[in-house]
Amino acid sequence: MIKKIFLALMGFIISITAFSQEEHAHEHSTDLHKNHFGIGVAAAHLTTENIFAPGFHLHYIRQFGHEKQWGIGAGYEAILDEHIHNGVNLLVNYRPVHFISLNVGPGVVFGKHETEFEIQPAFHTEAVFEFDVFGVHAGPMIGFGIDPEETHFAVGIHVGLGF
Repeated sequence: MIKKIFLALMGFIISITAFSQEEHAHEHSTDLHKNHFGIGVAAAHLTTENIFAPGFHLHYIRQFGHEKQWGIGAGYEAILDEHIHNGVNLLVNYRPVHFISLNVGPGVVFGKHETEFEIQPAFHTEAVFEFDVFGVHAGPMIGFGIDPEETHFAVGIHVGLGF
């Protein structure tokens, strides 16, 4: 069921992006800040464990270009179940329209399982609908992460500051 919801949301994002670009090809990001700091909280579904757990993420993005449509940065994510899942990612950011921000990138997950500290490769992506509320970017987000031991889907709220 979670996979169907995730696929439906991704289809919705893609269709909005496609229609928005045709109608407003000249309109891009209205946020002309070079830097973006974001915080998010989410409910994450861990597929291997088949549980829901609270999730938390932080990211910093440095925007480039005249219209600040592309950026690069770093992110941190923690999912708080009985084993805390920590992840760090390099992120590429793309803003196809002014209210959608897509982050994607490789990284690593790390944590202590029983007595051993483990580090494994990972991949993380998220889509954020950002609305400007008195200079703060806020809105819903969906995310997906995968590593050799776990896959998760997340739905939550994102708040960001441009500076």
